Amino acid sequence: MMDWLRQLDFWHWWLLAGLLLLLEMWAPTYFFLWLGIGAAAIGFLFLVVPELAVEHQLMIFGLCTALAIIGWYRHRDGGSA
Repeated sequence: MMDWLRQLDFWHWWLLAGLLLLLEMWAPTYFFLWLGIGAAAIGFLFLVVPELAVEHQLMIFGLCTALAIIGWYRHRDGGSA
């Protein structure tokens, strides 16, 4: 059913990052920026470690973007969050 996920390559993550960064141009928030940066980071990580499983890629992507969003909110609010 989801066999196409097993065929992911690093450039797929970079393509997703580019699309998310383009989407950020039309969004009034910085939310897609952090998703795009997270996707680019996973693409680089997958380039360095090509045997990384899809499950691990998705888990690291979620963790990277969650930490980036939390960090941005804390920075934006002056560290009070």
